[in-house]
This record gives sequence, structure tokens and C-alpha cells, in this order.
Amino acid sequence: MRDYRKDFASFEGNIWLNAAGEGPLPLVAAEALKDAVRFKCQPALADRSRFSSVPADLKRSLGRLIGVHDKDVILGNSASYGLHLLANGIPWQVRDEILVMQNDFPTNILPWLGLEQKGVKVIQIPPQEKVLSPQEVGKTITPLTRLLCVSHVHSFTGITLEIEKMAEICRKKKIIFVVNISQSVGAMPVNVAALGADAIVAAGYKWLCGPYGTGFCWMKPELRERLQLNQAYWIAFLSQEELKNEGPLCWKEVTSARKFDVFATANYFNFVPFKTCVDYWLDIGLGTVRTHNQKLVDKLIEGLDPDQYVLISPREGRLRSDLVVISHREKSRNNDIFQQLSRQGITTALWKGNLRVSPHLYNTGEEIDVLLESLRKAQ
Repeated sequence: MRDYRKDFASFEGNIWLNAAGEGPLPLVAAEALKDAVRFKCQPALADRSRFSSVPADLKRSLGRLIGVHDKDVILGNSASYGLHLLANGIPWQVRDEILVMQNDFPTNILPWLGLEQKGVKVIQIPPQEKVLSPQEVGKTITPLTRLLCVSHVHSFTGITLEIEKMAEICRKKKIIFVVNISQSVGAMPVNVAALGADAIVAAGYKWLCGPYGTGFCWMKPELRERLQLNQAYWIAFLSQEELKNEGPLCWKEVTSARKFDVFATANYFNFVPFKTCVDYWLDIGLGTVRTHNQKLVDKLIEGLDPDQYVLISPREGRLRSDLVVISHREKSRNNDIFQQLSRQGITTALWKGNLRVSPHLYNTGEEIDVLLESLRKAQ
């Protein structure tokens, strides 16, 4: 069996259990970055073709990753980037309604709130349970509802939302459905067609283990073509013939995905290693990654002392993700436990007063045993 731990740099005795916050760069991507630095240090090595080949190659890899045509992939620098394209580009009307889940990650809520000053109503639906159900979505929709935005996997509970059922509801009601897949892509297979969303957004630095400042989005061409944004990046807009022309430039309508890419797409230091990261996961297969991670999740959940800790995430089933959220039975102790783990070199996360553990391919069963022992001994 392949030792995936060797694909990453030494953690020097520390245990990184926070892929949901940030993933470590694989060694193969670090080598790719060295090459990018080399041809930036020696510009003569960076011929003009890299301006187009770097973003185009990354789009091809991302298209394979989520099962879409690479020409429809939009390069960003975060999940927020794609959400702001939609928030700022859709031609909203006064009294339009946008639905989000209360206590979702702020990324999925904040971009829409700025539209309230234009007369758009943002409804933060409080879930009856830990996350929003399709039934709650259906009950909240009105004739004025234009868009629903939720996470695929909820950051604060590790619950996988019933995206396909929500998509069906939105499709029947002709509502734009936007899904943030930052906490699923890279940890499990994600197929856009199967999800049924009209748009997806993702960060690249979490489970995909890319550099910080990477991300991407996709949206159905008919939705993308409706966006009204004053955005004109010269690489996306001008042909080689137009670049050679010395006459005045003229505005032209461009609705391709390239129009909406983040500016400076020849971002060698980020996009070269990011593509290598995506290819790394594609080569291994996200089904393999999912199996590995779920074995670690099984071990963690089964090893928890129920007299000490409460499991907030699903114990089993299709709604379980690779994020495990727990709490000491005395919730007020969670912060101290988090700090104790940190001092022992075990990195988890503390959100909403609960402990979150997110193991990935580079983690081992032995590391989960160390975590469990530390949790048992926590004072």
C-alpha cells in the first residue's frame, strides 16, 4: 500500500488535523513552484505562451476534477470571488429575495447582505436541526425568491447537506442554486452534474492543498451570460490581431468564462503549484482519498469516550463528511482542550465553541490514536 505521508514534507512531529482550514502543499507541487520561481527569476525562460498556457492548463485540470468543460471554469482567488461575481453581476430587482442558511460559513452570507441597500431581501433561514433541510427550503420559498446559496458540507458541524434534493426544488421553482464545495472538493468525488447546482464556488487551499489565494467557480453558461459586470481583462478580451492593431480599442460583448477570471491569470507562483495539486488528487483518485479519510473518521468516532465527549457530526451514513465536530460534555472546557492539543503539536480547529477535526490523506491511524489519548487525558 502506498505511503501517502511521503508525498508531503515532514511535519516534524506535529499532527495536522485541520485540512478544513488549510491543507499542506504536496511535495510535487512544491517542486512545480520551484520551477515557476526559476522562470520568473530568469524571464528569458518564461516565453509569452505561458501567459495563456498556465491558466488554460489549470482550467483543464479543474474541469476534470468536477466533471465540467474546462472552457466553463472561472479562475478565482477564493470561494468568495465566485460569489461576488454573482452578487454583483445578476441584475437584481427591488424586493427580490435571496435565501441562505443561518449559521452557515460567513463566506456564503456576506456577499448577499450588501445587496440589501438596493432593496434586495436576504433571508437567513434558522435550521430546525443543525443544518437546513430541503423541506425547510421549500417552505421558505416565495414568488419573489431568486436565489439559494448553501455549503455542500457545513463547516461547523461536518454535515453534508442534501444538495440534490434542494437542487430539484430550485429547478422546479426556477431559482438560482449556488453551492460552496470548499469543504468537499479534494476530500471526496464531486460531480457538478450530479449535484444539480447552477453555480459552484470553491477555495483551493483547503482539501485541495493548493496555495493560499487560489479558488475557482463554475456556472451554467446561460447564468454566466446574464451577468452584468464592467470587467474587461485584456488577455480575455483581445485577440492577437487586436493586440497588434494601433488604432483605438472598441468595446465588445464577451460572455465566455475567461471574461470573469480573476485578473493576472498568469499567476505562476499560485497557479502552477495549484494545477499540480489538482493533478495529484486526480492521479490518486478521489474515491481512494475518500476511503482513506473515512477510515480515519471511523477510528476517531469509535474511539471517542461517550462519557467525556458529545459527537456533533453524523455518526454514520451519507450525510457524514470528513469533518468531525465534537464537544466535551462541559462545553466550557473546549477552549482549554484545544489549547492543550496545540501545545502537544496536535492542530485541530475551534469553531463556535466546539472542536473540529479534519483528517486527510497525509494522516495515519496512529495519529488518530495519539489524538484520542490526548482527548482522554485532557484536563
